[in-house]
Amino acid sequence: MAKALAGVAAQFLVVAFTSDWRFSPARSREIVRALLDNDKEVSYAEIEADHGHDAFLMPVPQYLEVFRTYMDKVAAESGV
Repeated sequence: MAKALAGVAAQFLVVAFTSDWRFSPARSREIVRALLDNDKEVSYAEIEADHGHDAFLMPVPQYLEVFRTYMDKVAAESGV
């Protein structure tokens, strides 16, 4: 995975939900590790949620705050 991500020129936000059975937090941490191994800029959050794989579709307050904070950072860096 690290090799596949080596040439990527982007910043990343990886969000995992504790109850996600399809893309578990362990798999998300593998992605984060591969990005860090390539000196990529990555933010990671693991959100406690009971909604399984669809948690990202739900108004989970912690998720909304993480996403809002990250997007505010992106906007500030891009001068928007």
